[in-house]
Amino acid sequence: MNLAETSNAAFGTLPAVGHILRSATSDRWLRLHSLPNSKRYAETDAEYDELLRRHNELALELLGSDTRAILFLHAWGTAADFPGTFSDFGWATQLDLDGSSPTVYPSPDADDPDLVVAGFSILWSPHSWDSLLRDIADDHLPSVVVLNPATGEAYAPYDGGADLFLANSERVAALSNRWGSWLSERSDGL
Repeated sequence: MNLAETSNAAFGTLPAVGHILRSATSDRWLRLHSLPNSKRYAETDAEYDELLRRHNELALELLGSDTRAILFLHAWGTAADFPGTFSDFGWATQLDLDGSSPTVYPSPDADDPDLVVAGFSILWSPHSWDSLLRDIADDHLPSVVVLNPATGEAYAPYDGGADLFLANSERVAALSNRWGSWLSERSDGL
């Protein structure tokens, strides 16, 4: 699987970063919250259980089980600094951070750091990446994007929920109906 070609097929020239994709593909975007009443952070074991249950249910819908997927990580800075950004996370041992070939998206403002994005081929199955999901939920790292290369759909967990990038607006409507109680009450969907 060629990561660059697969990313380009799904996202065009956009970096695989949740907040950027959300703005550019709003007609195919759906945000769901990971805790009842749109609570942002888990505080108890029961809340973590619910958070992981929801995330794994969403990921199973978009990614399947025992499926090859692409995990996109992003950071700010330089390509040389990229591997060190994630090296302290336990789940990162499953990735070849040092062998990654990140893409650098120059910042439009010379005072801001560049955006650096790299993709990694992974095997996704329910609960196999729970430590990554907890690190995201606890705001220890920015959102990630996990792409199903077979469908072009992507799952992007963040601290508070997940952004889904779906095949079309009909799929957005169907999943909105399915998980209506997980939606935001805000009119903008955030």
